[in-house]
Amino acid sequence: MKKIKLSLLLIIILTAFNVTNAQDTTENKVSTQKINSTKSTIISSDKKAKNIKFDKIDYYVIEGMWYTKLKNKYVLRQAPKGAKIDFLPQGGKPVIMGGVRYYKCKGVFYKKNKTDDLYEVARP
Repeated sequence: MKKIKLSLLLIIILTAFNVTNAQDTTENKVSTQKINSTKSTIISSDKKAKNIKFDKIDYYVIEGMWYTKLKNKYVLRQAPKGAKIDFLPQGGKPVIMGGVRYYKCKGVFYKKNKTDDLYEVARP
């Protein structure tokens, strides 16, 4: 009986230790950005953010990734379908699907709009 109680106590202590360590939100440096390890946010960035306004929401494109700003942090968001940008993010590769040419960058498909020469998010 004492062995069972001791084993349970040891399991509880180890579990509590792991939970407190899992909730630690220390910042990891990735290249020149500080990224919160428990959320997809950028606290600061040396990269230039391109501001895109779509459906009354300000989005920021940094290295092909779409963010919104919350206080002083950039929070990762899915690219909004229908948003138009005047540039193709770096690393965009042409892909042809169903006879239509798209450009894929960081998992987002863009379609070049011939009338206004902008790139539209076709598939987030």
